Amino acid sequence: MPPPDASPVPRVEAQELATRVLPPLTGKSAPIPAVGRVAPEVAKRKAAILLPLSGPHASLGQTMLNAAQQAVFDTEATGFELMPRDTGSGGEKAELAAKDAIANGAQILIGPLFAANVPAVRAIAQQANLNVLALSSDASKAERGVYIMGFSPKEQVERIIAFAATKGLRRFAALLPRDSYGELVGNVFREAVARNGGTIAAIETCDFKAAHAQSSAPLPCLNALTAKRGQFDALLLPEGGDDLTLLANRLAAMGLGPDHVKPLGTGLWDVPGLGLRIPALVGGWYAATDPAARRDFVASYQRAYGQEPSRLATLAYDTTAMAAVLARRGAAYDAYALTNPGGFSGLDGIFRLRPNGLVERGLAVLEVTPSTPSILDAAPASFATRREM
Repeated sequence: MPPPDASPVPRVEAQELATRVLPPLTGKSAPIPAVGRVAPEVAKRKAAILLPLSGPHASLGQTMLNAAQQAVFDTEATGFELMPRDTGSGGEKAELAAKDAIANGAQILIGPLFAANVPAVRAIAQQANLNVLALSSDASKAERGVYIMGFSPKEQVERIIAFAATKGLRRFAALLPRDSYGELVGNVFREAVARNGGTIAAIETCDFKAAHAQSSAPLPCLNALTAKRGQFDALLLPEGGDDLTLLANRLAAMGLGPDHVKPLGTGLWDVPGLGLRIPALVGGWYAATDPAARRDFVASYQRAYGQEPSRLATLAYDTTAMAAVLARRGAAYDAYALTNPGGFSGLDGIFRLRPNGLVERGLAVLEVTPSTPSILDAAPASFATRREM
């Protein structure tokens, strides 16, 4: 549980549709009927959360665990227990963590965090007939019973390309990392541009490791884009961190800044002070969850722990809160309850789990400014008008 002086943060509410309409979930509401099938009577509903609490990623794991414990506190879910288990650096330790959790009564597994550990945890969970809420963003690991809760680059690319098309941008280019992530984004980019009636002037890939090692040397990928200057109106840069800083600054110096081409991004741009840190991106657009919903949580976390939480903290919060909400309502941790078409609304907006293991989210489009990003197109408030996947 968080320290007693931690101020409350917003509670997760359920969004219900069609024949399953329920009152909003709040801390002290009237009795709420169960969603889906009623779980067998048990003394306590248990959810294990598998995180790297030791090793090189221990700090990230601890931040996510803090957020998950805050979710338990905020949902006031009596009869619910969160069981932390350490996956360390992964491998065999992640498998042992899953086995230990199940041996101690876990009825659903939240995690692991890293995609490489998902297959081993999935195998253990399937033997026990349990569902997995993996905190990875690797959609290739999704399947029935294994839900990939992480933020999907596919949805983000589709959202930003569709929005740009509505604003009259039709000629696109992309600058991608030369790896499996870049390949995935490239495929989604091609499909999204075609679906929205656009054309692709260029798709270039870069070896960013080499680019940092020789920061002043010419980069073939940037030279190729410069050669096609004037042939595209928007440039997708699905990167973050130091790679984004390097690319944005060098592109601006080569005449491909926001005054000439509209920069487009993904949730990797969703970090505080981006416009102040990288002025070359001011005016750019990106797709991400609406930051307003998590603002109070971030402030509360800073007061409680003396530091800003990792961006992934709200992912742990929302996933844990969903498990606590279902326990509180007496619902079983089965596919019927988890894939409720109305979904849930959390700190990162609305989300719903699909039978194929993918997770659909409602995203906003934001514009980079020198201060706080501004919302150009709000995230949907419910899935009532969303096309079925």
